[in-house]
Amino acid sequence: MQKSESKETTQLCNYAFSLTVEQAKEGDNEALLRVLEEMQSEIDSLAGFLKLPKEEGIQEITAEFIEKIRG
Repeated sequence: MQKSESKETTQLCNYAFSLTVEQAKEGDNEALLRVLEEMQSEIDSLAGFLKLPKEEGIQEITAEFIEKIRG
């Protein structure tokens, strides 16, 4: 029983995240900030693979991510 609750919780979280992304695409800056906060650990991790200083890598990835959402 607990596994199905976990799966339902994950599905609910995924749905909420999808809605937040849609709001960000429609120009909601608050939603965009929430999406970026949610993705921050992934962005930090990916920045380590770039041949740039980490902070510059984070900025590049974040800028590209925003462009994809808003573009």
